[in-house]
Amino acid sequence: MSRPFALIGFVYLAVQAVSVYFGSGFALAASGGCLLLFLIAMLIPKLRTAKVIPIACLTAAVALGAYAGYHAWKIDPLKTLAEKDAYITGTLCELPYEDNGKFYYTLRVDTIAVDGMEQPHNPGKIIMTSRNGLDIEPYGTVSGKVHFYESFGSEDGFSMRQSDYSKRIHMRAYLYEYEGYSVLPTAQKPPYYYALSVRKAMMNALDRQLPKEEAGVMKAVLLGDKTGLTEEIKSDFRTAGTYHLLVVSGLHMTIIFQGLLKFLRFCKVPHRVSCIVTALGVLGFMAVTGFTPSVMRSGIMSLLLLAALLFRRKADTLNSLGVAVLILCAVNPYAAADIGFLLSVVSVLSLVLFSGPIRRFFLQKTQRIQHGKRLLSGVFSSVSSSLAVMAGTLPIMLLVFDTVSVIAPVSNLLMIFPSTLMLPFTGLAALLEAVPSLSLAAKPFALVGGLIAKYLVFAAHWLAKIPFAAISADYDFVRLWLAMTLLLFALAVFLAKRRLLVRTVLALSSVLLLTGVLSYQLANRSVTRVSVLDVQDGISVVVTSGGQTAVIGCHAYSDYATARYLKGHGIRTIDYLQPVSEEAKEYQNLSALNSAFHTENLLLPGGEYFAGDLEKSLEEVGKISYYEKSADTVLNEDVAISLRAGAKGSYTVLTVRDIRILILSSEYDLTELETDLGDIDLLITDTVPQNAARLQSFITVLSMEEQSMADSVQAMEPGNVQLYATAGRGHFHIDVEGGRNIVLRRGSGG
Repeated sequence: MSRPFALIGFVYLAVQAVSVYFGSGFALAASGGCLLLFLIAMLIPKLRTAKVIPIACLTAAVALGAYAGYHAWKIDPLKTLAEKDAYITGTLCELPYEDNGKFYYTLRVDTIAVDGMEQPHNPGKIIMTSRNGLDIEPYGTVSGKVHFYESFGSEDGFSMRQSDYSKRIHMRAYLYEYEGYSVLPTAQKPPYYYALSVRKAMMNALDRQLPKEEAGVMKAVLLGDKTGLTEEIKSDFRTAGTYHLLVVSGLHMTIIFQGLLKFLRFCKVPHRVSCIVTALGVLGFMAVTGFTPSVMRSGIMSLLLLAALLFRRKADTLNSLGVAVLILCAVNPYAAADIGFLLSVVSVLSLVLFSGPIRRFFLQKTQRIQHGKRLLSGVFSSVSSSLAVMAGTLPIMLLVFDTVSVIAPVSNLLMIFPSTLMLPFTGLAALLEAVPSLSLAAKPFALVGGLIAKYLVFAAHWLAKIPFAAISADYDFVRLWLAMTLLLFALAVFLAKRRLLVRTVLALSSVLLLTGVLSYQLANRSVTRVSVLDVQDGISVVVTSGGQTAVIGCHAYSDYATARYLKGHGIRTIDYLQPVSEEAKEYQNLSALNSAFHTENLLLPGGEYFAGDLEKSLEEVGKISYYEKSADTVLNEDVAISLRAGAKGSYTVLTVRDIRILILSSEYDLTELETDLGDIDLLITDTVPQNAARLQSFITVLSMEEQSMADSVQAMEPGNVQLYATAGRGHFHIDVEGGRNIVLRRGSGG
């Protein structure tokens, strides 16, 4: 076995990722099963001699056991703190940031007291929010009363809660500001304090030199800080298949590592000293970027390579990757819940395994070309890397982001090299500006970096606008297509004439995908789909019928889920758009949708003044209709929409053929609705209506996150009513085809 660390590391990561997806209950049972398989393998001489299977089974048993044990030891006891008030003293251990009018603080809880609990469990690291900014520096302390709650999402799957666990954040809380709190200045300054200070100085330097949008992109590419990016920019990069450019990982570390090492050698610095100084530079970059798992992976690999250079040994990329993965997963049982880390590892693995063969294939096909070979070689390198990374990360993208970026090879060809070029310019601009005496020298670097950032945003935006640039996993055939493609590749690897078979597989896979798109559209032309999008606590309903689209409500944390769903289904025009509340956040989401899509008809409440982003976006809307107490709209012969406004807000009755759906986003008393409940077939709501006992004959879809769903079910006492919920587990679809034929489907894309 030539690469033992590669085997152990990759098995450990794969098993940990499966544990994250299926939950701790699965991990505990599977651990015993893998241990039993290990014992069986040790009793079979051939398997014991080969070593691979016993080592893989033992590694899987350890990984599963560590995950289940950590959950039982650390996560489960903290559930007693959920929805409790507590008095805490915490130390700020990361830079605070602002998002959507809230301020976020990552605290290490030093002391905790909860009324009625003698020795409450200490949650360790938490994220605390406040409405007003606190005057606190890194490693300063804050004391006050907070309310604990669990992160959004479920205990299984790649949810926000699992992502928090990967960062050792076990609970969230909000500060009771009106009850008073105290902030103390920094008393001790550990080494990480200075790394945070450098990070803050570089971020401030970029903010001073550049407009907000360009500075946000440059901070993301250089430091991994995405708080300055709008949801539209993030969505465009995901759709274009270039979101990995905004994650600090191997590409960034390679530039830092190789650039510093070559510079030191150019300056005639001795070999050993160059390696040691470069290693210190790698450690410093890891600290400044926040020791994220993806950065840690690339940093450990760089340090192993430097160690090999220092001792004149040859490093093995796969073994080094395996060692880095093993260290991170063993230290953090939830490391695989970090999507950036997973994508980083799989990208490197794909590059090592697939990029070379793909590039050689292209070069063989162009051997007879006499001119421009150097240019072709560069183009082929970029294309082969993009195809390799796309192939390797495709399953993860489907599971987590629920989309396949079809345009990714073209996007990466247009954007990878500029982003690589931007990184050193951004770094020099930030470092020089942070030193007052050198700020003038930073201007040219900031200008060039800003222009490249502007180009990247422009390219991602227009590439994302191409129809079917990304295909949603809500299409039933997408997962089948992926499974069939992987099966065909597996057959190609194990059968003879592999090269011919691989080319055949690529052709068949492309035909399968194209056929799937066309056949799905043809088969569903007569189907009207009502999709309740998974937007946590809020309502966003998308109706697609006869090539037309209506969006009822974008009452959510952001417009991201709605925009991603529409783009993933190739929708570029919204024929009817209507809010379900009069909250500022929903109007902000409306403006974002108007900017990203062409809106034919927008329905708004009359008598209100719309300012800011919404007012600007109205210029692009085809038709604006206003209502006072009611509005009736016919989308087409199959869909009619009736809105009724009252003292507690508005509600909507959606009629799809003979099916009537009530969309309720306010705590109405069901007895006060101006509609006959006996005619209602389904209810979509994000609140518990008064007199909920009247729901007995309804199919009810709760559009809310898991904890809210649990509270709502208890409050409603639903009895025999058919209850469904998004609850962080994906969109919910109601398909209507002919008469009163309804099919309920659980989609993806939470």
